[in-house]
Amino acid sequence: MNGLLDRRQLLGVLACGAAGALAAPAGPLFAAPARGLEILGAPNASTIVLVRLLQSGGLDAAAPGATFRLWRDTDELRAAIVSGRSGLFSTPTHVPANLANRGLPLKLLAILSMGHLFVVSSDESIRSFTDLAGKSLVGFFRNDMPDLVFRSIARGHGMDPDKDMTITYVRTPMEAAQMLAAGRATTAVLSEPPATAAIMMARKEGRILNRAISLQEEWKKQHNGLGLPMAGIAIHERLIEECPELLAALRSGLKPAKDWVMSDREAAAQLAEQRMDIKAPMFAASLAHFNVVAEGAAQLKPGLVAFYEALLALSPDTLAGRLPPDSFYLDL
Repeated sequence: MNGLLDRRQLLGVLACGAAGALAAPAGPLFAAPARGLEILGAPNASTIVLVRLLQSGGLDAAAPGATFRLWRDTDELRAAIVSGRSGLFSTPTHVPANLANRGLPLKLLAILSMGHLFVVSSDESIRSFTDLAGKSLVGFFRNDMPDLVFRSIARGHGMDPDKDMTITYVRTPMEAAQMLAAGRATTAVLSEPPATAAIMMARKEGRILNRAISLQEEWKKQHNGLGLPMAGIAIHERLIEECPELLAALRSGLKPAKDWVMSDREAAAQLAEQRMDIKAPMFAASLAHFNVVAEGAAQLKPGLVAFYEALLALSPDTLAGRLPPDSFYLDL
């Protein structure tokens, strides 16, 4: 799965923009306040920060009646963005950059996760990245962000993942986690919370799995200490223009929401079970491995640029062939 919009489909949508949601319409695209706003959330633990802000009433005045819905894969997310159904969403950070470079007026507001990828294995001989040489492992989302991060790190170690190891790809991280937990695979690249799920499921069957390698730590070693800004919050420019109060509410509320999540993890886990369909024990256990933050995209621009440059080196189409403009990065 490459998770990229078909170029012909995207160009077709953009061409229809004069009559649709992406064009500048005669009337406002979003009323002020932004009534009935649908907020889309990535199915990972860092989205709990946005859920908490909504649940706490922090967006009530700026976006009365706002609703929250998880998207299940990046194709669904892209479709919602391009169609104009959603103007506020948590997302892998390359998705809004890709679409902004293709002409959609999107901005990256904040980073919520500084990396949540691990190599999980029952093979105790795997203790460093180079120990993967000659091994078989399971991956997911081929040629999309998790796979590209892994391949970039491999390249930094002078390794070719297509030659120096054997990777079998599955559609989703949970499928990989289930294979690992059932003993049908020894090693897998997993995101969180599936990594925690695999470890917990295997333990019930009497098998031991370990987080053998933190890919975010490997990334920092190869990028002068810069972190891996994987997930964030993006917003449509028209939403900013028509409802500046919403941007103000996000800026004032995201950090307190993050602080609440990290200080009351049991309550955060219960909220995740209610709103994100993640079992509370699994969420609570995975949160420690998620590197949750709430930092402005502009403040973390050096790390984002390093990340985007690495993606461009491997797969230029991931970002439509170039870095996003300076105006793409907002302050929090």
